[in-house]
Amino acid sequence: MKKLYLILKILLVLAALIALGYLVTPPDSEVILTRPWLKRADNLKMTGTPLIISDGTQGQYGDDLRIGVGNIRIGDYEIDGVKETGVTATLWVFIRDKSEENKIITLYIGQSFEIDKYVITLEDISGSLVSLFIRDVSQ
Repeated sequence: MKKLYLILKILLVLAALIALGYLVTPPDSEVILTRPWLKRADNLKMTGTPLIISDGTQGQYGDDLRIGVGNIRIGDYEIDGVKETGVTATLWVFIRDKSEENKIITLYIGQSFEIDKYVITLEDISGSLVSLFIRDVSQ
């Protein structure tokens, strides 16, 4: 009977510690790699070609666009004048035969930028994977 009582007591303490851990973990901690509530509603209407790139590698779109991904981390940024902290990723963007247009840019989920004839939107960051939407605006 004493063993059963001791086991129940240990389980109760473990449950209390787990509950306390959930209560004290801030919503923007490194435990949470994506914050879907930060995604903008216009992401649902995004058009273009999806491209998923792993951290430390590069992806290619067409014959002239290459995008490297790195430095996925928690960072500060502003959305509509409100300072936020969340997951960001740095992109190294290269256009063939147009080195003056190459960019290194750090983005947050939902942010877009334009380079050459492309609009690139960071759709999601999930672990070490970065999901982009690429739209060719010259068409």
